[in-house]
Amino acid sequence: MTSERTKPNLALRIGAGLVAHWQIVASAVLMTAGVAGLSATYEDYCGQTDLAYAPTELRDDIEAAAQVSGFRAGVLAAQLETESGWVTTAESHAGAHGLAQFTQDTWDIWGEGDINSPEDSIAAQGRYLAYLSERLAPYVSAETSLQDIVLAGYNAGPGAVEEFGGIPPYFETQNYVVKIDELAATKYAVTCAPDPSFKQATLVR
Repeated sequence: MTSERTKPNLALRIGAGLVAHWQIVASAVLMTAGVAGLSATYEDYCGQTDLAYAPTELRDDIEAAAQVSGFRAGVLAAQLETESGWVTTAESHAGAHGLAQFTQDTWDIWGEGDINSPEDSIAAQGRYLAYLSERLAPYVSAETSLQDIVLAGYNAGPGAVEEFGGIPPYFETQNYVVKIDELAATKYAVTCAPDPSFKQATLVR
């Protein structure tokens, strides 16, 4: 009698153990999935803060241009700040105009609309950066990123990058690349805690 009772009790205990084990495993899986989901949501939120200091009215335009260009929105914002200081009527000594500083010849190819319109200028910036990325990709090296090669091409012209096989030895161009890289990594960095030492950029029309 003792032996016959032990067998079913042992089976019941094993079955109960398996059920309990399964519940623990299932709970662990659900908890892991939940944490991963929260992490993804948090990262998505953080990803929006690279434009925290960009002019509010231009953030959507910069995001759209970034999608076209293949570069992060914060990089485009850093470039715009370097090019024009967010002044829509800015004009360089070389005759470049607008927020993204296009010469008329380059605007005739990549621009649409008004060269002094901030929205049109940013859209053209995205298209031109995408073109430069494709054209200058062969000049990327272990020492020089695509971003830096493209920025150099934007400043000095793609022909200069091709002539020198990389970033041209021009002080203005080299300083331009460094400045944008630094701004993109600080003021326009992807972070949930923007550096309070920076000030909000203001669009000047």
